[in-house]
Amino acid sequence: MTAHMLRRDRLWIRHDNQLITGSPVRFFRLSDTGRATVVDLENGAAPTQEHDPLTERLITAGALHPLVEGHLDAALVTVVIPAYAAKAAHLRRLQALVDALGGLPVIVIDDASPIAVHVSHATVVRLDSNSGPAAARNHGLGLVETPFVAFIDSDIHITRADVCVLAAQLTNHVAVQHRVAAKVVAPRVLASKRRSILARFERNTAPLDMGRHATKVAHGARVSYVPSAVLVCETATVRDLHGFDDTLRCGEDVDLVWRLIAADVVVRYEPSVTCTHETRRGLLPFLTQRFNYGSSTVDLATRHRGRLAPLRARPTSVMSWVCLGAGWPAVALACALLDLAFMTQQFKRQHITNRLMLAMFVKNFLNTGDRLADAVVKVWWPIIVVMATFSDSVSGLLALSIAVPGLIAYVRQPTLDPFSFLFLRTLEKFSYGAGVWVKGFSARDMNALLPRFLPMSNSSVSG
Repeated sequence: MTAHMLRRDRLWIRHDNQLITGSPVRFFRLSDTGRATVVDLENGAAPTQEHDPLTERLITAGALHPLVEGHLDAALVTVVIPAYAAKAAHLRRLQALVDALGGLPVIVIDDASPIAVHVSHATVVRLDSNSGPAAARNHGLGLVETPFVAFIDSDIHITRADVCVLAAQLTNHVAVQHRVAAKVVAPRVLASKRRSILARFERNTAPLDMGRHATKVAHGARVSYVPSAVLVCETATVRDLHGFDDTLRCGEDVDLVWRLIAADVVVRYEPSVTCTHETRRGLLPFLTQRFNYGSSTVDLATRHRGRLAPLRARPTSVMSWVCLGAGWPAVALACALLDLAFMTQQFKRQHITNRLMLAMFVKNFLNTGDRLADAVVKVWWPIIVVMATFSDSVSGLLALSIAVPGLIAYVRQPTLDPFSFLFLRTLEKFSYGAGVWVKGFSARDMNALLPRFLPMSNSSVSG
């Protein structure tokens, strides 16, 4: 027995018959009937058939998020686990995962491990040569005979019940009324509960954790991709796109998700289901992982032009923050007012109320500051550090870019002392940026370093 519910997006600002919601942010002008429908949704009323046209539009726009409450029959889902075992501990962890999935058909693809993989209660297929996780998953995909497949990494802990709940999100229960069912869904991936400093750090800012809020995955949204640590899919949909790109050793999950989105496949992030991911043991493996993440962006930027710009914003918004960080408050205020003037001019043409206009401006301004700071520390730091040796203004911008977002992240969920947290967070971002620069130079492709400035007529807000 299953039921479904609709949840509002975390951004939901309504003034009378005007609504700003979703990610990327969308503006809706509501009719009287539409306003009554939205009020019902705000009050938690179950949608009725007469609500269908508007609720479909809101779901499609990422403003409403369906949740199927129930479990899919375990016989309809096959689990594919790519495995590379270099230590006995890896085999023990893999067996623990298979045991937790008891009752589901499980296919383990041994990617030519140094230690031959032997796992009970699973079908094990060994590849002749090490080909990477993408090729291993594709090999497993070819063996799947069920309508749904769950790709799960060997260092994940998740239960059979969680996988069946995720697979239920791909059924047609939601689509009966709304015809907007997802074909791919991913859970929230949390860091393991080990007590090491790195594990405690990642419990605040795990790279695979896409946050607390459900969302439709889309370009320019607060969640623009989901990792393949756990990815539950409609088998036929993934096969139609030929699975993962096995030429990619890292970033293959981002590439697949973006190809799915380009093919108009609905991908959803469902944080009501959580799993845990093993943190790297030791500082060097931790930094190497981040370096590899950064290097993968160069290949992805080549395949998906414009999708991986480190900063996407209007130039006046960027200049406001640059001047503020450099210690020029008067110039920063002038740029902010100019930015507001451009936005006001456009919103007046759409007859958007001043209240909603101000809300969108503030959100856009804060998002730009956050993303600028992230780009400075995560991608552009080699240039910024050199410039900082010659300029106090650039030094101030770098210091603020490190300290302010870092302390905000720390306060939200303090898991270690502030100094250790800021140190590891900065080291993590510098390692990522080093990967971008090294791979960019070797490939002679620096597109992953370039910002993307929006035209001044663009008032869209992402995140």
